[in-house]
Amino acid sequence: MSEILQVQNATKTYMMGEIPVKALRGVSFSIKKGELVSVLGPSGSGKSTLLNLIGALDRPTDGTLIIDGTDISTLNDNQLAEKRKQVGFVFQFFNLISRLDAKANVELPLMISGISRSERKERVTDSLTKVGLAERMTHKSSELSGGERQRVAVARALVNRPAFLLMDEPTGNLDSKTAQEMMDLVVKLNEELQMTVIIVTHDQEVSARTPRTLRMRDGLIVSDEVN
Repeated sequence: MSEILQVQNATKTYMMGEIPVKALRGVSFSIKKGELVSVLGPSGSGKSTLLNLIGALDRPTDGTLIIDGTDISTLNDNQLAEKRKQVGFVFQFFNLISRLDAKANVELPLMISGISRSERKERVTDSLTKVGLAERMTHKSSELSGGERQRVAVARALVNRPAFLLMDEPTGNLDSKTAQEMMDLVVKLNEELQMTVIIVTHDQEVSARTPRTLRMRDGLIVSDEVN
């Protein structure tokens, strides 16, 4: 399998007034296409900063971060925005528009990308079917359960056919039973579609469901474990 993500000695320093704060202190790892990996760490460990870099939302201060063959540290803002389209984001709080139905929420990224109406319809139906919501696509977000809303968010992340899914605490707003069902779905998508999935979490039960866990502390990866 080829590598979808390569990180070499990446650092990130923020300025708090005149004081430099090192959020990442030299992080190195790689992820192959088709892997399911969790990034586990407590608050303040640097995992949110790493998420921003992996998602092409920010650039490293030093080091290299290569997404699907492109070093993002060399990109300007417009190029970085284009690279971001290769990442399917899933957030803890769903970020759906409540007055729109599931179908319209999933269709939004395709409309922004200028995809034709016929292809939008095909892709939206396919994505919602993959997450088990083919019968719920005309329900508004406000009419769906928390687990169903998170499935809509996953379908929306899949619809642009990204290089990988990047999930930020995807079970953090769900009860324990629904969280297990969400992880069942993630494992299924990874296995059946060979979809690369990176989950950023503080939940050890979530990381236990992934074949590989990168543990973070104090801006460093302190272990790379096979579960």
